[in-house]
Amino acid sequence: MRTSFIGAVLLVPAVLSAQVGAKGKVSGQAGVSAEAPNPQASAQARVHANANAAFNVPERFSDKGRARLEGMYAEARARGLSEAAIAKRVAEGEAKGASEAQILVAAGRVKTDMEVTQEAMLAAGRAKPSADETERGAMLMARGVTAAQIETMARRTPNERSLVVAFDVISQLAAQGVPVTQALARVQAKIDSRASDAALLKLAGGTSIGVGAGAAAGGAAGTAAGAGATVQGAANAAAKGGTTGVAGTVTGTVTGVLKKP
Repeated sequence: MRTSFIGAVLLVPAVLSAQVGAKGKVSGQAGVSAEAPNPQASAQARVHANANAAFNVPERFSDKGRARLEGMYAEARARGLSEAAIAKRVAEGEAKGASEAQILVAAGRVKTDMEVTQEAMLAAGRAKPSADETERGAMLMARGVTAAQIETMARRTPNERSLVVAFDVISQLAAQGVPVTQALARVQAKIDSRASDAALLKLAGGTSIGVGAGAAAGGAAGTAAGAGATVQGAANAAAKGGTTGVAGTVTGTVTGVLKKP
């Protein structure tokens, strides 16, 4: 496995410290010159470094590929979408030895599906769909659920009720071989009857959320890819104070299937 971009980022402070120390300009933080401090530039550099540490950009990527992937992360962040979902797809591609082009296509697909899910939920009257909801919705779209179906479910569900569990259960049922339209209908019927999330989970024979389709169908490949995603989660948690890391939603598997362009 090639050295990850995270590893490269972690080495930067030591390299900068050595270079600056040789010139006698160390001011207590590696890479910051004592002669011309610039707090604003330093803050921007820290933000950029944290973003790169949290979300993987493979070291082997070309400058063009790196810029494109970083742009996806930035666009997702600006729209309140899950950057972690994109990072998981990148980690999966790396684990499978996919090419740069394949990884970018797969990452772009999940980002687009999240955007479409968000737009569908907004059209249904949801003021602010959560990143978890849009990530799970993207998983459903990868299984054949349409934007219209997501909008209908969101419209028929009380606005104060999250759709994370509902979307997860549909994915789990589909992974068990239930046609996705039937899975959606079963979950919708429960929601219409105001059944609890616990009742929804019983439809798939589960007792926990956040599993999604990848855990049911990932197998050995999913576990291998999950190792990379878990590393990403740990870095993300560290960069954000340990509150919103990828590890919160990744439990050793990577959801979705990397598709060739």
